[in-house]
Amino acid sequence: MPDIRWISAALLATTALIPGVAGAQAQAAPASAPAPAPAVESYADLIFTGGKVVTVDSADRITDSVAVRGNRIVAVGDVAGWRGPQTRIIDLKGRTLLPGFIDAHSHVAGMANVEANHINIQVPPLRDANAIIDTLRAAAKTKPAGAWLIGQGTYNQVMPTRAQLDAAFPDNPVRLDWSAHDTIINHRAAVILGMGKDFPDPPAGSPGRYERTRDGEVAIIRDAPVTWPRSEFTYAQMKEGVRAVLDDFYLKKGVTTVSDLSPPQAYRAMMELRNEGRLPTRVRMNYLARSVTMAEQFLESGVFTGLGDDMLRVGALKMFMDGVWGTTAATYEPAWKGSGTTWVPNNMGGTSMDQPTINKIILTARERGWQVQIHANGDRAQDMVLDAFENANRLSPKPDARDRIEHFGHFLKLDPARTEKRLERLSELGVIPSPQIAFLWRLTDVNIKEPGVKFFPLRDLIDRGLQPPGGVDTVGTQNFATNPMFSIQRAVHRDTKFGRIVQKDQAISVMEAIKMFTIWSARANFMEKSLGSIEVGKLADLVVLEQDPLTTPSAKLSTIPVAMTVVDGKVAYERP
Repeated sequence: MPDIRWISAALLATTALIPGVAGAQAQAAPASAPAPAPAVESYADLIFTGGKVVTVDSADRITDSVAVRGNRIVAVGDVAGWRGPQTRIIDLKGRTLLPGFIDAHSHVAGMANVEANHINIQVPPLRDANAIIDTLRAAAKTKPAGAWLIGQGTYNQVMPTRAQLDAAFPDNPVRLDWSAHDTIINHRAAVILGMGKDFPDPPAGSPGRYERTRDGEVAIIRDAPVTWPRSEFTYAQMKEGVRAVLDDFYLKKGVTTVSDLSPPQAYRAMMELRNEGRLPTRVRMNYLARSVTMAEQFLESGVFTGLGDDMLRVGALKMFMDGVWGTTAATYEPAWKGSGTTWVPNNMGGTSMDQPTINKIILTARERGWQVQIHANGDRAQDMVLDAFENANRLSPKPDARDRIEHFGHFLKLDPARTEKRLERLSELGVIPSPQIAFLWRLTDVNIKEPGVKFFPLRDLIDRGLQPPGGVDTVGTQNFATNPMFSIQRAVHRDTKFGRIVQKDQAISVMEAIKMFTIWSARANFMEKSLGSIEVGKLADLVVLEQDPLTTPSAKLSTIPVAMTVVDGKVAYERP
C-alpha cells in the first residue's frame, strides 16, 4: 500500500505539471467561465455551415452554422459577419454537428493494459467455451513455456469450466476475467498464487468471496483480494497506451472529454503528454481509492476537486461500497438464481465499509473540497451511501456538492417499502445517479427474466427531474462501447447482444440520450459553464456525425460514423 508521502508527491506532481495551477483556491468549482465574444472584425478561424447543428442548449435549439475563433464558439446560427480571408469554411454537406461527447466514467489506464496484455475472449463474437480455449491455445503458442494466459471477457458471458481449463492448460497459469470484479483461474494459477484449501476467506460482511473446488482450492474470485504477479507494463508503455486509448477509443469516436479513473502515475503520463502536445482529449482526473486507507491518504494529500485547467482538472474521490449485481452487491434480499454466472444461496453480498466509516470519509471529503463518487450497485449499499451523504449535508452543508452514486439505476429492485423512498432521497439530497447504459447490452436471456427488477430505468430517473450522465465504465469488458452512439442506441432502443428488447417502457428519446453524453455529463463533472452545449463563449469541442441521430432508426444509431472531432477549436480527427 502506498504511503501518504507517495500519494502526496504523485498528486502534487500531477498538478504542478499543469501551467497556472499553483496557489489555486480550494473549491470544487466549475471550469472557467465563458469568455466574451471577440469583435466581429477579428473574424473566425473556423465556420461550420450547411448542416444540422444540434446545440443542446436550454431551448434544444437546432440551427445550421457555428463560428469558432481560437478555442471558443463565437457565433451560433448567423455567422455571415465572422467570415474573413483566413477563415476555414467547413461544409457539413447535410451532416450533423453536436457538442463534443463527454464520457462521465471510464478507466483509461486499465483499458490500455487490457489492450496491450490481455487476450480478447468475449462471447460474442466467440461462439462458446471451446472457442475461448482455442483462442487461448493460439495465444500460448506466441508466449514462452509456462507463461500466464490472461483473457478478457465481459459480464455474465459463458466461460470454460475449471475442469476444462485444467485439462487444456496443465502447465500455463490461466486467469479469465468477466470484469474487474469476477475472475476464474485454473489449478496452475491457484498453485502459483498460493490459493489452496488453506487460503483464508475474505472478512465476513465484506463484498468479496472465493468460490472453491471440491478439494477447497480457489477457482473463482469475486471482488476479493489477490496478489497477482507484477505486470511487465512499463511506465513508457503505459504512457503510450494511454495516449493510444484516448486517441483510438475516444477522440475518433467523438469523445472530447474523458472523466477518468486511473492510478496517479497515469495522470502524470497525461501531464507529460499534454506538455508534449500529444494529449488527444481533455481529461478529468478522478482519484480511485480501493481501500479506506487509500481514501484517507488522498484526503491528506492537499489536492482537491477543481485544481487544474480546461485540459486537465482534478475531479472526484472515487470509492467502492459493494460489488456487482447478482454476485457481490449488497442487497436486502438474496441474489436471484439466474442473475449471475454462479449462484450461492442466501447471498446478500457485503460492504467494504460500515456506516460510521463511510460517514466519516464522506464528511472529511466534503470538508476538504472533494466531490465524492461511490460505487454502490445494491439497494442496501445505496441506502448506506445516501445516509452518509445526508450526514455530510447536515454537518457540512454545501448546496451544490454534486456527489454521485456510480451504477445507481443499473438494477432497480421493485421493493415498495424502500424503492420510492430511495428515489425521493436521491432527489432531495441532490445526489447524481450515474448508470452506465452500455451494460444493458450484456444482459443474457436469463438475466432479463429476473423478477421484480427494473433494468437501467432511465425513463423513471429522467421523469423525476434527474439528469444521469453518460459513461461506459470499461476496463476491457466492452472497449467497443467507448463509442457514445453505442450507449445512445441502448438508451433509446433497449437491445441486448442477443437481440432482446428489455423493458421498452424505460426507453428515452434520442435528445435525452445525447444530453447524457453532453450537457448532463458536463454538469456531473462541474464543466457545464464551458462544455456540453454549443453556445457562444463555450469551448469549441465539437463532433460531426455522418448521419442525423434524431432521424436515424433507433436500431441503427450505433452504426453512425464520426466524420470529424474538434477539440479546443482545432480539428483533431477527420474520418479518412
